Amino acid sequence: MGRRTRPRRLASWAPVPASRQVPRPGLGRRALGLAALVLQSVLGVLVVVPILVVLGIGTALGVHAAAWLLGLTLLLALLGLVRTVICGARLLSPQRLPDAIAKPDVPALARVADDEARLLALLRSGERTLPAATRSALHATVSATRDALRATAGDVTLGRDAFDARQAAREDLPALLRTYHAAPHTPETDRLFLAQLALIERRMRGIIQARQAQQVRALEAQRRYLESKYGEREEAQVRR
Repeated sequence: MGRRTRPRRLASWAPVPASRQVPRPGLGRRALGLAALVLQSVLGVLVVVPILVVLGIGTALGVHAAAWLLGLTLLLALLGLVRTVICGARLLSPQRLPDAIAKPDVPALARVADDEARLLALLRSGERTLPAATRSALHATVSATRDALRATAGDVTLGRDAFDARQAAREDLPALLRTYHAAPHTPETDRLFLAQLALIERRMRGIIQARQAQQVRALEAQRRYLESKYGEREEAQVRR
């Protein structure tokens, strides 16, 4: 009989830090936004004030339609004023700089650690009881689920990706392994077991790839932020 091969262990179960926040636009863009907001406000006043004067005269003369239009115009003007104040406050608020070191969410990391411990126990159980043909597939699925848990650990809300990763670790994989052990060991049960493992792994890989793409976009936003912050100043110094 040949020596029984064991799949390699999972590389590392240490939780990963949460992603950094994307910084706000640079000073130049904020100045342009303020200028556009002021221009819109001036144009709005030039348009609304004559309309209010005409409708006020009509209301004073007893025209009912003018009174309704005057109330509607005042309401729209108030909404426009509120929008202008909110946009101006956002543009004038101090700019948030990116943190030098991202602070991980302690409860989220503890939750991920618990889920990873379940996965590790599941993997060890599978290594002892599963045939060689299915052990490697279980290892690949568990590894993908672990990486998906880490990728969604910093999510503030429970979205579809985080929900699927937690369900796979807490319910789907343990239930699948129990069902497989309870069924008679035939080539058909092996095929069904491998097919379901492949479904879970494919979904977990999709989550990982989507989060990696988000990280690339965040890094690109960080590059644009630094270029807008330091690039213009460096060019000005070179010209001097």
